[in-house]
Amino acid sequence: MHKQTLNSRLNAYLIYLGVAIASGGVALYTPLIVSETGIKFSGFWAASILCGLNLGRVIGSWLGSRFPATANHPLAVSGNILLEGIALYCMAFLEQAWALAIFAVLAGLGSGLSFPGLKFYLLKLRDLDQTALFSRLSFAIRIGLVAGYLLAGWIPHHTMKLVFLIVLITFISYGLLMLAAMRAIVRHESNLLKQQLEQEQQQKLACDLVAGNEKLSHERSQQSELPLLFYLSNAVFWCFAVQPTIGFSLHIPKFTPDLSVSTPFWIAAVVIIAFQIPVSKQAVRNKDHFRFLQFGYLSLFLSFLCMLAFPAYAATVIIASVLLSFAQIFYGPSLDVLTARYADRVSADTGQLMSRQMLYQSLGNMTGSLAGGLLFDLAQRWNMPAINWGLLAAGSLVMVILSQNKIPSLYRHATHRPQH
Repeated sequence: MHKQTLNSRLNAYLIYLGVAIASGGVALYTPLIVSETGIKFSGFWAASILCGLNLGRVIGSWLGSRFPATANHPLAVSGNILLEGIALYCMAFLEQAWALAIFAVLAGLGSGLSFPGLKFYLLKLRDLDQTALFSRLSFAIRIGLVAGYLLAGWIPHHTMKLVFLIVLITFISYGLLMLAAMRAIVRHESNLLKQQLEQEQQQKLACDLVAGNEKLSHERSQQSELPLLFYLSNAVFWCFAVQPTIGFSLHIPKFTPDLSVSTPFWIAAVVIIAFQIPVSKQAVRNKDHFRFLQFGYLSLFLSFLCMLAFPAYAATVIIASVLLSFAQIFYGPSLDVLTARYADRVSADTGQLMSRQMLYQSLGNMTGSLAGGLLFDLAQRWNMPAINWGLLAAGSLVMVILSQNKIPSLYRHATHRPQH
C-alpha cells in the first residue's frame, strides 16, 4: 500500500564520513609510531607493528569469509571497529616493541572483520553505481588521510597519549556512523522481505520455484571461484604498495632529514583526492578496469625506479609518493568493481568474496611490511641504501608484464566457466 524507500545516497555518505574520520586517526598515528619505533629499536621492530596489524587483518578476513552472516551483522561490524580503536589506544601506554606488535594484531583483527562488512553494506545500495561507490570510498579515505597526516605534523611527537586518544575518538565516531547507516539498510531490507512474504503466501508454487533457483545459484557460485593466482596478484600489489609506509618512514630520518616524515603521505593523499573520482569515471567496461590494474603496477615500477636512481633527494621522495598514489588510484577501486561484478554474475555471496579479497590484500600488506623493515636494515648493513628499491622495481616490472594478459585471463576463465 505504501512503499518504504531508502535514502541510499544519505547512508552512503554516512559510511564515507565514518571512514574519513577513522582514516584520519590511522594517518595520525602510523608515521609517528613507525618512525619512533625505528629510531628507538630498529627497522625490523618498526615493520613488526605494521606486520602485526596486517596479520590481524588476515585472521579477521579469514574469519569473515568463514562466518559472513555473523561478521556482517551491524553490531558485529561496529563492535569490531571499536575493538580496533581500543587496541590502538592501549598502544600509547606500551614501552616494548613486542607489546606494540601484539596490540597491533588485535587492532588488525578488528579491521579485518569490519572493513569487508563496510563494503558489504555499501553494495546493498543497489541503486548507486558500483564504480562510483568504490571511487568515493577511496576518496573519503584519502580526505581523512590528508587531515591525519597534516595533524601528525602539528602535534608534538612526545604526546603519544594525546595522539592515541584522538585515534580512539575517531574510531568511536566511525562505529556510530556505520551503525546508523547499517540499521537503516537492514530496516529497509526487512520491509522488502515482509512484502515478499505476503506475495509468497499467495503464490506458494512460485515460492518453491524461487527457492529452487536460489539453490541452483548457490551451487553455481560454489562451482565458480576466482583462481588462487588472481587473489595472489592482489596480495603482490599490496605487498609492494605498502613498502613506502615503512620505507619512507625509515628512509626520511636517515637520508632526507629536512623533510617531515608525514609530508610524502599527505601529498600522496591530496593527489588521490584530486584524481580518484575523475580517473575512476574513465573505467566502464571490464577491459578498462583491467587496463587500470596494469597502470597500477606500472606506477609502482616508476616510483621505485625513482627511489633507486636518486635516493638521497627529498624531491625524489615526493615524486615517488605521487606515483604511488596513482598506483592506488588505478588499482584499488578497479579491483573492487571487478570482484563485485563477478559476485553478481555468478550469484555469489558478495560479503564473502570481499572478505577473501581483503584476506589476500592483508597478506600482502603483512608480508610487505615485514620485508620493508628487513630490507631497510639489510641495505644499511651492506651499505647499499637503494637495494630495497631495486628489488621492488624488478618485481613490479614482472607484474606489469603479467597483468597484460595473464591476470585478465584468470578472471575471464572463472567468469565464463560452463555451468551444469
